[in-house]
Amino acid sequence: MTLASTAQIWRKRLTQGMVKDSAIYVAGELLSKAVPFVLLPYLTRQLGVAGFGALAFYTAVSAFLLIFISLSQNAAITRYYYVYGKHGLGNVVLAGALLSVGLWAVVACGLVVAGALLGNQLSLNTQLLGYSTLLALGQSLVQSQLAVRQCQKRAWDYLALQLLLATTNVGLTVMFFSAMTADRVATGADGQVAARLLAIVLAQAITACLAWLLMRTRLGIRLSWRKRRLWLAMRYIVALGLPLVLHALSYTLKGQLDRVWVYQRFSAADLGVYAAGVQLAGAVSVVIMAVNSAAVPYLYEAFKARRMPIVRLHRWGLMSLLLAPIAAGVVWLLPRSLFGWLLGAAFADSQYYVACFTAAFMLLIPYLLWVNVLFYHGKNRQIAAASMLSTLVYVAVLAYTSSLALTWVPLATLASNAVLLPLLYHLTKRIEPV
Repeated sequence: MTLASTAQIWRKRLTQGMVKDSAIYVAGELLSKAVPFVLLPYLTRQLGVAGFGALAFYTAVSAFLLIFISLSQNAAITRYYYVYGKHGLGNVVLAGALLSVGLWAVVACGLVVAGALLGNQLSLNTQLLGYSTLLALGQSLVQSQLAVRQCQKRAWDYLALQLLLATTNVGLTVMFFSAMTADRVATGADGQVAARLLAIVLAQAITACLAWLLMRTRLGIRLSWRKRRLWLAMRYIVALGLPLVLHALSYTLKGQLDRVWVYQRFSAADLGVYAAGVQLAGAVSVVIMAVNSAAVPYLYEAFKARRMPIVRLHRWGLMSLLLAPIAAGVVWLLPRSLFGWLLGAAFADSQYYVACFTAAFMLLIPYLLWVNVLFYHGKNRQIAAASMLSTLVYVAVLAYTSSLALTWVPLATLASNAVLLPLLYHLTKRIEPV
């Protein structure tokens, strides 16, 4: 058998494996992320536009808290496995969990005090803030467990955890809402928002606990409580995670700050329509991120073996730019009545926001193709710098457009995503000349 034929067979197997895992990861991510989409018609009708807007605000708060509670542990776990192997991986996971709990305690205490002092001025609910901190902690623990399965290519285990998270999430939400009186549900009061947040937290707790049990029995990952090993693992997580805080903050700002801003500048009802549009368009980003999760291990292996020239990723990224206007146009041509039927008559205007954010989210394709190159080569400072510039553009455009009208606000996300692409193209080109 010649070297060329051997390479061809290997590439075929690699492609088949990646396609298979991609399908499983997409299914898993869709099961997890589809819960908001499946529940969207139910929640919009039960909470109303104002209640749904409040829910969007407090979930956005939890997304910001996740940055500081998690410190990008999933990235640290994945990198540790590919650099050092399975030995000692349990120490990193355990140290990360302990670190998250400690950071959660600090953040929770700070928010409770801030909510008590400034809650009236900022229209904040201390109880809902507390649930937001628990939501961030649970998300951190679940993400770490999913990263353990992903880096070892345990796609079916990954899918099982996502399925458990999705089913418990839906079941608990419906159960809590059904237990409430019809009057309270109809008003969309804070009690219903609290019930929804609590359902998510409990679903995360159940999933994380089961995943921890299976990590040792099924995956054979050993945990050590030795202080020195845990201290070294924490230092590793902090050393890798701190430079990525700006990157994660930038990514979250562009995904959540608009909702916080709209909640303070406009009415909760306006935010409800806006958030419903963003959430529907988010289906695009869910699929893209799921495919990326499946492709990263194979992409890193191809980089390591020098089988993936960066010029090919440049070409793929540039070609994918055409998808943004095409996808937005398709959404815009859909009948407006479809959105009113799906979400409720009060949410029919969300079609405009779905079209705008679909175009913005399609720009994630070239972004992920190119940023993975920088991640592999450890260019965290360059990633952070590019992300910070993109964030500054986002905040500036958001501040300006929100002073005009709510319909202009989606331009902030579109502009910030677009400005990243030439920067990443240039940075990756310096790694390997085109």
